[in-house]
Amino acid sequence: MIGLMLILQQFIMNIKVIGVVGSIGSGKDEVLKYLKSRYSIPFTGTGDIVRLMAEKENLEATRENLEAISLRCFRDLGEGCFVRMAGEEIMGNKWKIAGISGIRSPEDVEVLKGMFGNGFVLIRVNVSDPQLRFERLRHRSEERDPLTYEEFLIQDKNEEETFHISLAGSKADYVIDNNGSLEDLHRQIDTLVSTAGLLNL
Repeated sequence: MIGLMLILQQFIMNIKVIGVVGSIGSGKDEVLKYLKSRYSIPFTGTGDIVRLMAEKENLEATRENLEAISLRCFRDLGEGCFVRMAGEEIMGNKWKIAGISGIRSPEDVEVLKGMFGNGFVLIRVNVSDPQLRFERLRHRSEERDPLTYEEFLIQDKNEEETFHISLAGSKADYVIDNNGSLEDLHRQIDTLVSTAGLLNL
């Protein structure tokens, strides 16, 4: 039993997990999508876990339903339950390097640090203009996204008050400025890989 635990610990120590945090519409998933397409880094997300739960409960994947499921799980399973599930998925898939989307709270960050130690790194994606974030949401046209700028601001405020995204972001190892073009975002990611050793184990 002790030998098995040592093997598991050694395996976990050799995993690099890249988390991304930021406000709604900041481009978090775009960072992970680029890492996947450019560097073949797989990623999983807490949103996928919640949407699967909604599907099993025959609920539409509206933001309201997803938030209700999230809050219920936080109450029953504890803060950080979804990132824990995502981390377990990474270990189950035996990925050596992987990304996690959907990190929102300081508790999420602490859970992943507890699971992966120094193998967990966090990237914060900043966008200074909320109007730009809203326009990007409208461009992607997902059903769960707000239809008006006023609704967007309310959701943005509610998520900050509920999850303390800014506090989670203050724990980031790297910061990316996503006020410019998609190409500029990709260049910053390439720089993290080439000069900061983002993908080094």
